Amino acid sequence: MKKRIKALMICFVFIFSVLIGRCGYISLSNNYTVSESYNSYKITIGERNTNIFDRKGCLLNNNQTETVAVIPPTEKAIAELGKLFSSYEAKEIYEELSKGYPVKRTVNKKVNTDHILQYYKIVENPDDMLAKHILNREYGGIEQYESNKIGELSVNFGRYASGSLLKGDNAKLINDNYDSTEGIVVTLDSEIQQIAEDASKSIPKGAVVILDINTSQVLASVSRGEDYVNRALSPYSVGSVFKLVVCACALENNVSQIYNCNSSIKVGDTTFNCLKNKAHGLQGMDTALANSCNCYFVKLALRLGADRLYDTAKKLGFGEVFDLYSDWRINSGNFPSKEFLKIYDGQLALAGFGQGKLTDCPIHFASVISCIANGGIYNSATLDISSNKGEKAISESTAKKLREYMLGVVKNGTGYAADFNGTTAGKTATAQSGIYKNNKEILNTWFAGFYPYKNPKYAIVVMREDGISGAEDCCPIFRTIVEKLQNL
Repeated sequence: MKKRIKALMICFVFIFSVLIGRCGYISLSNNYTVSESYNSYKITIGERNTNIFDRKGCLLNNNQTETVAVIPPTEKAIAELGKLFSSYEAKEIYEELSKGYPVKRTVNKKVNTDHILQYYKIVENPDDMLAKHILNREYGGIEQYESNKIGELSVNFGRYASGSLLKGDNAKLINDNYDSTEGIVVTLDSEIQQIAEDASKSIPKGAVVILDINTSQVLASVSRGEDYVNRALSPYSVGSVFKLVVCACALENNVSQIYNCNSSIKVGDTTFNCLKNKAHGLQGMDTALANSCNCYFVKLALRLGADRLYDTAKKLGFGEVFDLYSDWRINSGNFPSKEFLKIYDGQLALAGFGQGKLTDCPIHFASVISCIANGGIYNSATLDISSNKGEKAISESTAKKLREYMLGVVKNGTGYAADFNGTTAGKTATAQSGIYKNNKEILNTWFAGFYPYKNPKYAIVVMREDGISGAEDCCPIFRTIVEKLQNL
């Protein structure tokens, strides 16, 4: 009996020794090949999200590459840490590697290594990205609605069922659609976007928008400011650029007037003044627009009445919500109700020169300029490359007359600094915001126009927060933009 037990024990020890030896071979041999029955340990190098292309096929996002180092937990890889990392970083990585798993790090540049693996990763860098406020997810851009994972780059390491890595396993790079060109096309034009961004660098806070005249497709949209606010899509007091809408309403309803401006006009118990209390004298509609005579437009708005002014504004999209792209809906701003304008003559008077409760965003006002420039067809601003058909908002004759008036604003009026060889037309504004800083009211300044005057192609709106005047702040930027556009 004792001999039998002794024999069984010897047999058990032999089998156990064989198993231990086999495990040791597996863990120490550099020639061991991973079979499909073993698990794998995956390190994701990068994920590719939806590509966004401009109208000419230029990639707008996924605009940079980074180098990613993957360090296996081996002595040879550890010996190379000094080639890529500081002593402090190397110590930190070594401590992580002691857990038995690879470590991933982004490095400044690729350096030749034999045992540390290095790969290129595609990344989106908003700081060097065109139209970041209109595209980037962090800025509330189109990626919120259209960004999906379309590919992945990863490295697989074989491991035992216990979880530890197979030391002899060679890393396997897995490219799962990472080089994909899948994506969406938007209306932006990279060249025009660059022109707008370069020209608007002098604006601390504000926006520039450029639309295609015929479709109101957004060719460029710039938001300036050291924050995440998209000012091209934000509502502001608009001031005198709204006088174009008052003119449109008057022309559509065959209302005209000659008015003698003595610098102020009283409505009820409120007195309204022209800028710097200037008395403009006898004014027709064309000269009143060129001189931006507030008194003239107060009188004209009162003659038109709330119903007619409201209806014209609504045909042009004021106070409405529109689809900028797919599910991305933009509130253009606020337009007072008919009832409100009827009850308070002072508010109707204020609306006559774009003040009071009226607000609008630059991207929407650019679509109003498009309507004037393309013969009265109104299209809401869009990033969707499929063509807008639009609806008739004002007559062709009204649109033609407004274009003539806007040319006069540049040739003979407040928009003189926007003139470029007689080919530009538009309207200035210096709008009171109702917001004060250091006991001084912040002014929103504008220039909204189109180019070229004959056969118009572009509607352009320049807006600055906390400016001096539309003529001083915005007209020179408009002119710079059209100088560059002529070369396209």
